[in-house]
Amino acid sequence: MSILALLVAVFASPKPCTAPEHRQFDFWLGDWDLKLRVRTAPDKEEWQEATATQKIESILGGCSISENFAADGPGTPWAGKSYSMWQPAQKQWRQTWVDDQGSYIALSGGIEDGVMTLYGEPVTRNGKTTRMRMVFLDVKKDTLRWEWQRQADGKPWQPMMVIDYKRRR
Repeated sequence: MSILALLVAVFASPKPCTAPEHRQFDFWLGDWDLKLRVRTAPDKEEWQEATATQKIESILGGCSISENFAADGPGTPWAGKSYSMWQPAQKQWRQTWVDDQGSYIALSGGIEDGVMTLYGEPVTRNGKTTRMRMVFLDVKKDTLRWEWQRQADGKPWQPMMVIDYKRRR
């Protein structure tokens, strides 16, 4: 080995974003058709339905996941985007969601008991604390179920939005 090759090998930095954790969201990559069910209120068992599409891509050399979402309802059409990235120093995923309804949500988490789960920051209003989380369930090659769940004052988690995914061909 030449001196130059040796110096390059010694001082070359490892390729970023190659740890196995960076691939934990690979199941989500692709183009999807979605069926949404949205609870009308936390205390009601009434649901509204809509359809949506989603494109999930690995970007920035595999360092980030980009989500592009568009739904026909319920109610008026709406759309949003998110970016997710593995944070090695914190040993967790971070996701930022924004949409055309003015929402901004910061989430963090990772694999819990074999399930990808990301949590929003707790919110306290009128003395009651609410947490939200997103959970990816029943993940298969061409289908999965995503739930946006709510927990109020330590009570059991309750689904507020359920999305059934079907991979486009």
